[in-house]
Amino acid sequence: MEKVTLEIGESPLVKITAIGGDLRVSGRDEPILEVQAPDKGKLQVDEIEDGAEICANSGCIIYLPKDARLEVGDIGGDCRVTDLRNEFMIRTIGGDLSLRRVGAAIFETIGGDFQGRQIDGNLTVDRIGGDAVVQKVNGDVHLRGVGGDLMLNDAAGQVNAFVGGDAFITLATPEGSHSKVQAGSDLSCRIHPDSSVNLSLSAGGDLDYPSGVESRQQGEGVAFQLGDGDADIELSAGGDLCLQTGLRQDDSEEDWVGEILTEVDAKLAEVEARFNVMGTGMYGFDADRIGERVRRAVRRAERKASGKAKRKAAKGKRKTGSSFSWTAPGFDETVEPATDEERLTILRMVEEGKVSVSEAEDLLKALEGES
Repeated sequence: MEKVTLEIGESPLVKITAIGGDLRVSGRDEPILEVQAPDKGKLQVDEIEDGAEICANSGCIIYLPKDARLEVGDIGGDCRVTDLRNEFMIRTIGGDLSLRRVGAAIFETIGGDFQGRQIDGNLTVDRIGGDAVVQKVNGDVHLRGVGGDLMLNDAAGQVNAFVGGDAFITLATPEGSHSKVQAGSDLSCRIHPDSSVNLSLSAGGDLDYPSGVESRQQGEGVAFQLGDGDADIELSAGGDLCLQTGLRQDDSEEDWVGEILTEVDAKLAEVEARFNVMGTGMYGFDADRIGERVRRAVRRAERKASGKAKRKAAKGKRKTGSSFSWTAPGFDETVEPATDEERLTILRMVEEGKVSVSEAEDLLKALEGES
């Protein structure tokens, strides 16, 4: 393994031009830049004015000050970013992206799935190829193209999202905001019961909204006002659309489960990143296969945890008399058993001190499809 360490200051500029594999970026309090990559990864770290520039043909792990200014070009594999305070930008991610405890963020293209939690600022993404899960954003959310399904909860600002599949969202209604969500399939939206908002709803299928409101026809849908109409929301769905007011009884439970899943995801990602840095084939270890199984295990756990809330939101008698159905963002995967070689490899890594016993247990559980 190759490692480069630089004393770089508390708020440096860190430019990552290109990473051939997976990238893990983690902020910490020390004013030090630490970069790790496999010996044959052709890692290059150059000092520039106010910071450093990094590139590698392989996967890479980077530790940098929390207040660093981060600019990233192209990432060939998956990417995970945690604990950064400043706004940052990534141009292209070939695989999945995971964010946790970061500042405002801008992305052009995410080829796979996206998970973002605890974002202190605006979130902007031009294109997401797969599903998206977004929680706890202290700002506006702009998702200009989500190829799969969207689950969004607890965004403080306005939301603009265009979704190819289903959307399950909770929207805030700050004064003067204008949120617009368009789903190619079904859309379920929840707002606070005391919201002051103008609403415009249209659907290709069944349309359900609170009874007792005075609505008017608007094109193929309806429009109505709640309170003084201090904000605006436009919702449209190619399939069924359901708008509900009020808070879910299981909101606190779902938040708690989400925090647990976030920590599990982070731990497994650290183990996966260590293996990737060591290099595919080292000790007979297939880093790509292990990494994919780890991600699948976390996704299965997340789908199970959120399924109950989605089913409750989809039940009940609708204004149209129909039953609204929504499928949570999920992945229909077949779990293959771990090979003897993989088990022996993990035990050998523990013996050599490469990973701890608890990390090995987490990884073995993920390989066997346990959540």
